[in-house]
Amino acid sequence: MGRGGEGLWETVRARDPSISEETIQSFGHNMFGNDFVFSVTRDFVKNCRTPLFLQPGTDKPHPAKTSEEIAALAPNIEVQKEWRAPTHLDESIRRVRAFLECNTPKG
Repeated sequence: MGRGGEGLWETVRARDPSISEETIQSFGHNMFGNDFVFSVTRDFVKNCRTPLFLQPGTDKPHPAKTSEEIAALAPNIEVQKEWRAPTHLDESIRRVRAFLECNTPKG
C-alpha cells in the first residue's frame, strides 16, 4: 500500500477483527493509491462545479503542492491561506460560516 497506508491492516484489525483484509486493502488503495487526492482525479477537480473551500495543507499527509494544484484546477474555489495557529481561529470560523451560508441551498 502506498503513501500513508503503511500499517493500516494492523491498526484496523486491532480495532475490529471482523473487517476483512480485502476491505482494508480496498480502502487503503482508495485513500493512498493515487498520486493526487484520495479517490478523485485532476480532471474531476477541474470539472467540479461544486463550491470548494480550501485551507491549504503544509504537512506530509496534506502537501502544499497538492493544495496549490487544487486551487489552480478547481473552477469554483475559495482559498484561506492563513488559517493555522490560534491567531487565525476567529477569522477561520467567520470565513467558513460565510462560505456555508453563501453556498447552502435555501428552502
